[in-house]
Amino acid sequence: MLGFEEHGIYLRNAGGQEKTKCPQCSNGRKKTSDPCLSVNIDDGVWHCHHCGWKGSLKEKPTPTTPPIEKPSEEPLTDLPSQVISWFKERGISEGVLADNGIGYKDRWIQFPFYRDGEIVNIKSRTADKRFRQSKNAEKCFYRFDAMKGMETIIITEGEMDALSLVECGYNNVVSVPDGAIAPNSNPSDRKFSYLMGAEDELMNATTVILALDSDASGNAMRDELSRRIGKEKCYRVSYPQDCKDMNDVLVKHGKDKVTKIITDAHPYPIDGVVLVQDVMNDAIDLLNTPDAKGLSTGWEGLDEFYRISPCEVTIVTGVPNMGKSEWMDALMINMVQEYGWKFGIFSAENFPVKHHLLKLVGKMTGKPFWGNDRVDEDTARNVMGLLNDHIKFIGTQEESVTIESILDQARILNFRYGLNGLVIDPWNTVEHKFRDSENETNYVSRVLASLNTFAKIHEIHIWVVAHPRKMENDNNRKPVVPTPYDISGSANFYNKADNCITVHRHKSEDEDYVGIHVQKIRFQYKNGYTGIGKLNYDIRSGQYGEYFKRDEKTLF
Repeated sequence: MLGFEEHGIYLRNAGGQEKTKCPQCSNGRKKTSDPCLSVNIDDGVWHCHHCGWKGSLKEKPTPTTPPIEKPSEEPLTDLPSQVISWFKERGISEGVLADNGIGYKDRWIQFPFYRDGEIVNIKSRTADKRFRQSKNAEKCFYRFDAMKGMETIIITEGEMDALSLVECGYNNVVSVPDGAIAPNSNPSDRKFSYLMGAEDELMNATTVILALDSDASGNAMRDELSRRIGKEKCYRVSYPQDCKDMNDVLVKHGKDKVTKIITDAHPYPIDGVVLVQDVMNDAIDLLNTPDAKGLSTGWEGLDEFYRISPCEVTIVTGVPNMGKSEWMDALMINMVQEYGWKFGIFSAENFPVKHHLLKLVGKMTGKPFWGNDRVDEDTARNVMGLLNDHIKFIGTQEESVTIESILDQARILNFRYGLNGLVIDPWNTVEHKFRDSENETNYVSRVLASLNTFAKIHEIHIWVVAHPRKMENDNNRKPVVPTPYDISGSANFYNKADNCITVHRHKSEDEDYVGIHVQKIRFQYKNGYTGIGKLNYDIRSGQYGEYFKRDEKTLF
């Protein structure tokens, strides 16, 4: 089609959605016919799921990321004696070097990365730990082919650690391509892009042993990988005090000790039994920082009552048209702007997605998407580009959606992008499938338990928006503020949640505000206590602001 062809994109259809070959990466891939480019013909935009290239007919045909390139030459495997001796001093034999294609050129030791039997990257290092990789190479695990079809996979932090395990008889071992991450950082999707290509292998494995370094960066990488892969299948290792990685263990203690460390790998504490050693460090951290608080909501007037921590479930309720979904969206945008959080959203009442997306743009810009003062197109596109990195919509209007299907999709999104939050809005639009002889109370108890488990395993915060049953008005003919006990189905909405909130508009001659009624906080030392936070609401932009009385000033 005219326009697309100028970018090297050739299509069969005149409208709608179509998948085709990517002109940036398909010719350089083994599967050249793989249709990895998704094109929205009507909107004139495209995105490649393999190399990340995206663009629009309104833009110049410049790729946002360089095309993937393969190494121009293979490693020189005729190793000089001094290189063989260097590896031998580190416990790696000449046979392991040969089997893994280790090369050497101009003082650089070369580690080839194979995928489907083909070299896609070469990582090189010097003896004094300077590193480099092939230009614009595909990101994948080192020894990727070794994880195929394996029920147990071992992941290390570096190539030397991987080869140390191979030396000890383990073939099912791989290494991350770029080392660890900084503690307390918010790593980018690109840092973990190699997970995308290994999704089938890691999802199908029953056990993943994380043999990362024992320093702070290694621990941070271990925790992020376990959060994405799923702690229910991940195991950790413990090193001797004089070692920080597998190569240290091999050199200082020998092969038998390496084998024992892998054999003694222990699961995360999620199976109902918690050992003191599993939580000792976390308990000491809490002891040393007893005043540590959850994250701010973005509204100072609400923070004293409600703050946000991972591994929790919050129930949000309120009379229809009181703004609970609008408040939930505003809170989500605050978390994106303040902390870079990433969300999965099931929001059936906001379909179609294009309508919901424009509402989120309004909350970020302070401008509506309708009327004379609506947000301009360039600003909207820029904001949508940011939201694309942080918001993933789950489900469609036509699908039959269950809690189980939402969690299945959230599990995949967490693996690929590293979710921080999941929003289910509202509960009554989900298809609820009872088991044989299961009543509604038992069903709600079971499903909320599964949400709690999911939140804790993946270290995310889950919000469930649920309508109350039909409420009566008070003596002044104003709606009564509902509680979670008023949600149709079960008192378990209150009992099994970590936090419970009711969003309720209060309007009188003197005041007009949205009350955030915090009705339960499980961990008060960090997340607040019961009470009412007051916010003002601007109906045009959908933004919530700090509370003030009408005669104080004009909002927005």
